[in-house]
Amino acid sequence: DHHHLVQQLKFGTGTSVRTITSTARIDGSILHFDQSTLPVQVLLLPDGASSNCPREVKPGHRFVLEIGWLYQPDHRQRLIRSYSDKGDFLSLTLVKEERVKRF
Repeated sequence: DHHHLVQQLKFGTGTSVRTITSTARIDGSILHFDQSTLPVQVLLLPDGASSNCPREVKPGHRFVLEIGWLYQPDHRQRLIRSYSDKGDFLSLTLVKEERVKRF
């Protein structure tokens, strides 16, 4: 289906490799991830930048805000800011990603 995106994220090593699969509805330059109790949207910006946030911040729910950018065609970095269910800042995480090509 060309109106949906399926994303698989694998992390860990050896016997502790985990996979998370999610599906987004594509609406122009916005990806809508609707499966969780706090649906999020990812805005795809020019030159490989992106912004990820909840569509609505609900009282009593933890949430994250994220920005990402490509710094090479197959390498991306993301800054993720986490907040508590009371809106308090909890953490800031830098994620470095590399696209793996399958042959």
